[in-house]
Amino acid sequence: GNKGLIIRNYLSVGKFAIVRKQFTKALMYSDTLRLLIDDKTSLVNRISFSIDRGVILTGLKKYDEAIQYLNTAYELTKKTGNVYQERMMNDRFYEVYKAKDDSKKALVYLERFRVLNDSLIDKENSNAINEFEVKYNKLQDQQTIKNLAQQRQTYLLLSLAGLLGVIAIAVFLRQQSLRHKKNILETEQRLNRARMNPHFFFNALTALQKFALKENNGPAMASNLSKFSNIMRETLESTYKEYVTVEQEMEFLTEYLEVQRMRFPQTFSYEVSAAASMDIDEMLIPSMIIQPFIENSIEHGFAGLDYPGDIKVAFSKTDKEMLIEIKDNGKGLVTVARENNEHISRASQIIKDRIYLLNIKLKTKAGFSIDNDASGKGVIVKIHLPLLYKNLTHS
Repeated sequence: GNKGLIIRNYLSVGKFAIVRKQFTKALMYSDTLRLLIDDKTSLVNRISFSIDRGVILTGLKKYDEAIQYLNTAYELTKKTGNVYQERMMNDRFYEVYKAKDDSKKALVYLERFRVLNDSLIDKENSNAINEFEVKYNKLQDQQTIKNLAQQRQTYLLLSLAGLLGVIAIAVFLRQQSLRHKKNILETEQRLNRARMNPHFFFNALTALQKFALKENNGPAMASNLSKFSNIMRETLESTYKEYVTVEQEMEFLTEYLEVQRMRFPQTFSYEVSAAASMDIDEMLIPSMIIQPFIENSIEHGFAGLDYPGDIKVAFSKTDKEMLIEIKDNGKGLVTVARENNEHISRASQIIKDRIYLLNIKLKTKAGFSIDNDASGKGVIVKIHLPLLYKNLTHS
């Protein structure tokens, strides 16, 4: 009883008939489709129907009718802004005018096809070159690090050879330095592995698939895909970006929460806000420092609730520091910790590591706390950070 699936099936069997050049049979399927398709049919299906019917009528040598349907498909294609489909449409026009022995118009559409094709090839080549440059630069950086490490070992051996009289002190200091660097490197590696729970991406993709099959809503699907791609891009870029503006973090959290709401519809509401006194496009915070707590609230704090969940993220500042509060009305710290202690530890450890590195680098006293909310429902997280601004050191 799903009209959309019926249309897709008729389009599929029609394409098989076209490939086999069984144009009379293909026209029978197309006639059936003409009765099913209306203004409520998805734009993709309407374009596909018009193109296929144009090809069928070309095969049956009904060129004028074929051109009419191809014109309809071309007008619909303009609404999508899809350059690849526009290139294909020009190729279809070229084929029908060539079959009609209208060489002048066939040449016009062939030239349009070639211009679009060259443009797309240039774009794809440019992307490939950029990707190659990134990989090349990364390899050069790795080689530089290796060379520096070798130089450091050489200098170390020379220093040890010249300082035999104080070897005990030198060994002690070196061990202390190596231990400290090892802690920092282990922390950075742990952060790179645990930026975002991989299950979120798989579950979000599944939710997008279900939404696409159930809703058949192109614009909404495109919007959700855009949010999901932005989250992936920000997550990957956070490996290289140490800080982001408060404004960027608020936008990221909003898109992340919207995708989570698609996974868990009508399960929770949220609010992400900042004090009016804050310059959110100038103030900086460490990237990906808030998301682990929000993920914990959604995945575990709201699991099994018999009332709607709610998350509030608020940014504020004093003269000396920034305060971030993350509140939810879920099951509370004791219950969630008992049910999923490993996930709680993971979220807490990520923030501890980030703040540890921040305090070492900037010589600050940043910190955070996690407690049950005073209302008796949910958890409140407070993160204290130094005031950081673009192009300036911390205040």
